[in-house]
Amino acid sequence: MGKRIAAMTPLLLAGLMSFADVTVAQQSLRVDLQLEPPHLDPTRTASATTAETVHRNVFQGLTRIDRHGDVQPGLAQRWQVSEDGLRYRFWLRQGVRFHDGRRFDAEVAAYSLRRLLSEDSGNPQRLLYQAIREVEVAGSHELVLHLSQPNSLLPFRLGLSAAVMVHPDSVHTNVTRPVGTGPYVFQGWERGSGVRLAAFADYWGQAPAIKHATFTYTGNRLELEGGLAEGLIDLYPDASSLTSHMALSHRADYRIKDGFSEGEVLLAINHARQPFGDRRVRRALSHAVDREALLDIYPAISPPLIGSHFSPRHPAYVDLADRYPHDPGRARELLAEAGQADGASLTLTVPPTQYAESASLYIASDLEAVGIEVALERLDWPQWLDQVFGEHDYDLTIVAHVEPMDIDIYARDDYYFNYRDADFRALWERIEAEQEETARHALLGEAQRHLADDAVNVFLFLKPQQAIHKVGLKGVWSDTPIPAVVLQELAWE
Repeated sequence: MGKRIAAMTPLLLAGLMSFADVTVAQQSLRVDLQLEPPHLDPTRTASATTAETVHRNVFQGLTRIDRHGDVQPGLAQRWQVSEDGLRYRFWLRQGVRFHDGRRFDAEVAAYSLRRLLSEDSGNPQRLLYQAIREVEVAGSHELVLHLSQPNSLLPFRLGLSAAVMVHPDSVHTNVTRPVGTGPYVFQGWERGSGVRLAAFADYWGQAPAIKHATFTYTGNRLELEGGLAEGLIDLYPDASSLTSHMALSHRADYRIKDGFSEGEVLLAINHARQPFGDRRVRRALSHAVDREALLDIYPAISPPLIGSHFSPRHPAYVDLADRYPHDPGRARELLAEAGQADGASLTLTVPPTQYAESASLYIASDLEAVGIEVALERLDWPQWLDQVFGEHDYDLTIVAHVEPMDIDIYARDDYYFNYRDADFRALWERIEAEQEETARHALLGEAQRHLADDAVNVFLFLKPQQAIHKVGLKGVWSDTPIPAVVLQELAWE
């Protein structure tokens, strides 16, 4: 009998090892994104890929935005707003700890928000929160925000990646070693190899099913499609512009979910550069671009055209997509009226995203067809963030603005569009102060019409978001109301 047991032991061990391998695979995940983040602190960059990697995974906010775009409790269990809209009281969760063991409480929350509001914070979304006049610690886990004017959008904005909670003892190293309160703890980041996360054993909420996750970043489309073809990637959140889309959709081991982001894709205009200060020139650009033809960059989906900086998925949306029909003749007339009959020369600065690289060829051709000479300038993502977003050094660029409800950017004089309009600023102040939803939606309609009439940018289409994932992976978001890959909601069947 002993010899029989000894003979069976290697087979038994092999079976146990195989079972262990399967168990590990069912608890692990590889997510691939196109752009490697500049760093991992979402409070110091506008990079969507930083938010996709760490928001709701490593870092959390007082509130959270769910897959439907609705505001839910986050590190704040509940909140209450005063009748005049000038005071928000938040009751914070107790027993929450950061990944390094430090406690989260009202003092830490107050520090995070005061840092956000500081002029030298480096937070690109700081102006979203400028209505906060004072941050008061009312108890160990009670926080009161005093506003200078009502801001009905504040709970939503506190759920964005720009407003995540950080600890003063780890804040200065979050760019490379992020420490948060989320369900995943940072394990390492090797550029070119990806960011590694692991489930946080002392997480205050429900333990996630995925125990280990790696975010990799593949900028080269051929390498990406090769990785998908070999089955090396478990989830790619945006496969909508891949040329191999149809072949992948017929594979038995992958599923494709059709959805949309909140990303308004724009041909963005630098109003500080001539001749773009002339509205006739901007309107000419809008007539010159054939937006319907532009949709050919997506092989398997036809995203909705937009006519202003607003998502068609929002109840206050006004359909202005036909405001500037494709009309090269009218574009040339407007250019002549603006003294540009001989044409203009400009540079179209292109970030490395797939949609921008593909769209730039269509748009350059359309503009040259009406007499505008176009030079294409291609930048990598850190260069684009620094040169275009940071230094405002560009003529035209193509980008998707993925932050939800961000029409307020046109009320910021220092935003990279360099658009300064006192009437729009006054209108936006009325929108933020309006507490009644129907009246606020009507004002949002006015804001959309204002931007369209002024042809502030060439508004193109709503960016689709077709996630491709392995069969058996549950919980993948169809739509992406915020830039985030929420690992906690994922699990293998």
